[in-house]
Amino acid sequence: MSTSLTKAKEDINLMKGKIENQAKKIEKLLDKCHEEQIARLNEHHQQLKKQLQDELSQKEIALTTQLEDIKSVQDQLSNMKKQREGLEKTPNRKVLSKNKEDIEKSMKEVSDKYKTLNTLPVETDSIEFVPVNNPNLLLGHLFTSAHPHTSEVVDLPHNIGYNTEVDFTIQTRNCKGEKCTKGGHHVSVELKSVTGNVTIGEVKDNNDGSYVASFVAGEVGDAKLSVSINGQQIRGSPYSIVVGRNYQRINMPDEIVNDNGNMNRPRGIAFGKDGMWVVADQSNHCVYIFNGQDELVKKFGSNGSSSGQFSSPRGVAFDSDNHFYIIDGGNNRVQKFSINGNYLLQFGNDGDGKLKSAEGITTHNNKVYVADDQNKRIAVFQTNGQFCTSFGSEHLSHPYDVAVNTNNQLLVVDCSKQCVVTFTLDGHYVDKFGTQGSGRGQFSYPRGLAIDINGFILVADSSNHRVSIFDMFGNYIDNFGSSGSNAGQFSNPWGIALSPNGSIYVSDSDNKRVQIFSNY
Repeated sequence: MSTSLTKAKEDINLMKGKIENQAKKIEKLLDKCHEEQIARLNEHHQQLKKQLQDELSQKEIALTTQLEDIKSVQDQLSNMKKQREGLEKTPNRKVLSKNKEDIEKSMKEVSDKYKTLNTLPVETDSIEFVPVNNPNLLLGHLFTSAHPHTSEVVDLPHNIGYNTEVDFTIQTRNCKGEKCTKGGHHVSVELKSVTGNVTIGEVKDNNDGSYVASFVAGEVGDAKLSVSINGQQIRGSPYSIVVGRNYQRINMPDEIVNDNGNMNRPRGIAFGKDGMWVVADQSNHCVYIFNGQDELVKKFGSNGSSSGQFSSPRGVAFDSDNHFYIIDGGNNRVQKFSINGNYLLQFGNDGDGKLKSAEGITTHNNKVYVADDQNKRIAVFQTNGQFCTSFGSEHLSHPYDVAVNTNNQLLVVDCSKQCVVTFTLDGHYVDKFGTQGSGRGQFSYPRGLAIDINGFILVADSSNHRVSIFDMFGNYIDNFGSSGSNAGQFSNPWGIALSPNGSIYVSDSDNKRVQIFSNY
């Protein structure tokens, strides 16, 4: 027992010694770190003072030079005035006349110089020190000209194209909010994609206080753009932008589908899984099912009111289970089918959900949204056919097609009001775009609507015989097509849909065909 206690005392004393030695080592490290930190602070302090003195010197030189220019003009004007007064005392008229002309000419030159002379101070007292409580930034920042909290981006677009150079302007301002009039500041631009990748932008100094920045977005999706001056982000930065794929100019179709000339009046089109697609033929009262290679798999339906029969079928939509829905317009109902064309159920022909000459249809999160044309509303059902609600009657006249955009909002084409109306999914009005006409972004009886994965909005502008393209905010981008029956022309285009690879399928209704245009 005694031996154990003795050993324990030795171990404890030994540990005390180790702790004391370790403490001494750490104390030396603390002293060293303190000295280094003091040295860094002193160095940063001297840098800031030098920066301040340099700025003061530049301001003083600029103001002194300006004063010298003003004094020089004043002296010249004074001398000219004395010479003219002296000449007026000369009795020799000939000498007086000649010298007076020279004096007047010189005075005019000096006077013109005076008119262009800047008499306002070329410098301001815009010097500000901003202390920070951050050891990595030491004492803080000295802003002697451009100030990040007052500088601004002038023309940054919030919706930009993928892999396309974007230019915008940065206007620097001093701490008083006044525009800077000279360059030389450290301005940087960084674009951070949704995946975290960072792209460094290029910045050109205009040497007038403004800078032109440019960058190229290499990834589609939401992104953040940071703009900094001397390492500090400017007002509003980072900016939220959306990068979408560009729409190339669309002209000729890659393929035309018409069931060997048997199509009569194709209307709604929709895509399911694996590239399968369905189109409703209004005049033939039937439905076509195609595979991903655009080959006809099945054609079914006939004129009638029994299950699986149709009277003027119109809009088409798929749900997440790969079932599709057909607006059976003349029978005032919606019929639901399996991908093989097997009848499942029908709804919309009774109660509060009773439809009247419905046109377009879409699905989202197990809900079915129907453009109920003659009832001037959007009718909402469960995928089992149970009626949920309706909305939009105060904003709609003749709704013809519906689609859900990338912001989970419901867009509705109104054929009569010649516009596209946006609602929340629970029916609250948001906005609209479009007016009647044939100009850029105008409509003449628009019928079909589709939205691609990047948020671009495509509208089948029927009586203008074209497809118009808008960005996700409703800003007009382009259109393609014209009146006629040649490839790439349309006669009352109606339905429109996007394939999984981004190709555009258009029901060229009165030309009795579907035209397929590649994109992306």
